[in-house]
Amino acid sequence: MTIDIDIDENVILPAYRHLLHDADRHTIEFLYGGRDSGKSYTIAELLLIECMSLPYFRCALIREQFGDIKDSQWQLIRDIVNDWGLSSLFSFTKAPLEITCKVNGNKFIARGCNEPQNLKSITACNRAWIEEGVKERASFTVILTTVRSSESKVKIYYSFNPETEGNYQNFWLWQDWFSTVSPNTLSFEDTKEYEILVRGIKKKVALNYRVTHTTYADNPFVSDERIAFHENNKGYYYTVYTLGRWGYKVTGGEFWTDFDAAKHTRKVQRIEKLPIHVALDNNLNPYVTQSVWQVDYEEMSLNQIGEVICASPHNSAKKAALRFIKWLESIDYDDVIFVHGDPSANAKTTVDDNNRSFFDKYIETLEEYGYHVINMVQPSHPRVAMSADFINEIYEKNYAGWSIVIDSDCQISIEDYTMTKKDSNGNVLKTKIKNKETGQTYEQYGHLSDAKRYFITTTLSTEFQNYADRSRRKISYV
Repeated sequence: MTIDIDIDENVILPAYRHLLHDADRHTIEFLYGGRDSGKSYTIAELLLIECMSLPYFRCALIREQFGDIKDSQWQLIRDIVNDWGLSSLFSFTKAPLEITCKVNGNKFIARGCNEPQNLKSITACNRAWIEEGVKERASFTVILTTVRSSESKVKIYYSFNPETEGNYQNFWLWQDWFSTVSPNTLSFEDTKEYEILVRGIKKKVALNYRVTHTTYADNPFVSDERIAFHENNKGYYYTVYTLGRWGYKVTGGEFWTDFDAAKHTRKVQRIEKLPIHVALDNNLNPYVTQSVWQVDYEEMSLNQIGEVICASPHNSAKKAALRFIKWLESIDYDDVIFVHGDPSANAKTTVDDNNRSFFDKYIETLEEYGYHVINMVQPSHPRVAMSADFINEIYEKNYAGWSIVIDSDCQISIEDYTMTKKDSNGNVLKTKIKNKETGQTYEQYGHLSDAKRYFITTTLSTEFQNYADRSRRKISYV
């Protein structure tokens, strides 16, 4: 039996029609973005077309968990086959989980990353479709080195929503394939060049890949109801599910309940006429925290313009101050500096020969370099839960007319503000982790959040006191 195939490119959504052209030039096609964008449906369509038209086609359907393939990729391909009226041309089996074209013998097989041996057993596949990504770089390396065929050029499709746990810039997929372009460059083409040695001769090999970003707006078949859902998403869900941008995975129990990265982060320009504030948390591990702020009284805006994070071996008062000085020099700043921070760091220490505190040494270093320092460190801590509620109300309702803006380059701060959790009393949840290399135990998150609390409650001390008084009156009425 032979099949005459006449594919109208209109069957493919306009946002993806470029995938039909110049297809052989790209070894990997990354399709990512928001939900309801049609990326999975499109890949299934493209692979079905290739399955019927190529003389040789064997495709591995891959997910992190093997058990998820049947209800996702396998079922989606089956649905399209039925929609296209081609069910008589394909057989679908569940054991093994495969799809076979009866006409030419081309087929789809299924593999899960949770079964490494089965993943390595992929043989003679010239196509692979990875759906919803894989967790480990090692799994993707296995796929890259296993999908191979002497029959035709290999091609890999990789579809996913860009959500990660923690800072996406620490995620291997972003580091390996997306970090070469600006965060605002969503769709692009790029090349990885490798130098190899073949029988004593050096050769350069180019691996071309293409990245296609889409959202629900690129799918004309999305219902009005679905659009309403997307546009009413909040915070993380709007960033990742609606806009299809890299974001942080939300798991609940956030300390900053009203911090919205989509709303409260953007590129912030330093205002030259305004002084600089630095807020510190003096924990040595995982780092000494320094967040840099300006107070715009005209716009009533608290602007975080930078972060200077000092991990070992720079996690001491003097070395942290020197790193901050280097940052100040990079922007040609030589004016007054307001220092905010943890009151406990004012305690004297017997470790120091002159019984100086962390802040004594920190401020002394700044002054040695000619900076005029105003010490804003308070005699006592602001109440954690109360200060969190106060700042959350600024985030949510612009309490007392104030707003907070975080520079989008402050990625460690944004991660901290997103991932810090609260305990049952409304305080910061002190979850500890252990550094596998050093054996040291430390609190992963909360340090930049604490620095922010010290800065804002001190800078807006009157507003904070009024808020606390109002809250106490409410409690007394209950």
